[in-house]
Amino acid sequence: MYKLGRTSLMTLNEVSPYIQLIVKRMIQISDVDFGILSNGGLRSAEMQNEIFKKGHSKCDGFKKKSYHQTGKAIDLVPYIDGKYTWNNKLAFITVINTWKKAEEELKEKGIIPTTLHFHHGIFWNWKDLNDNNEIDINDKLGWDSAHHEIRSKPQNI
Repeated sequence: MYKLGRTSLMTLNEVSPYIQLIVKRMIQISDVDFGILSNGGLRSAEMQNEIFKKGHSKCDGFKKKSYHQTGKAIDLVPYIDGKYTWNNKLAFITVINTWKKAEEELKEKGIIPTTLHFHHGIFWNWKDLNDNNEIDINDKLGWDSAHHEIRSKPQNI
């Protein structure tokens, strides 16, 4: 079983309690270690703008705000061999599958409202290349695999 490090826990404590519940359950049941970068939770407009300027977000923090600025988003990054990795497709797929499992479990127990919806960057422009209606190693992942956010409506996949 994995555990979240100090930076991940500090960052996690700044976001929605529902996201906190899911991530805390995820780390207990995940088959891959993951963490939260210091800028992967709540962000100021200035912090969001810096990420935008680097080309890592479509939200500039001022004209177009990110869900990170309201505490309704988090970035989860696989942590493999002692470092964060952005190039391990299977690890990101494992993270999203673990999120979905933890979310379903917490909704079934009534801990998280069933009316709450989450959107995942791994599905933004995702292509099911083998037409099996599930995300797997053969697919093209979305452009922001680390990102997870609360929305008012279900995500169309």
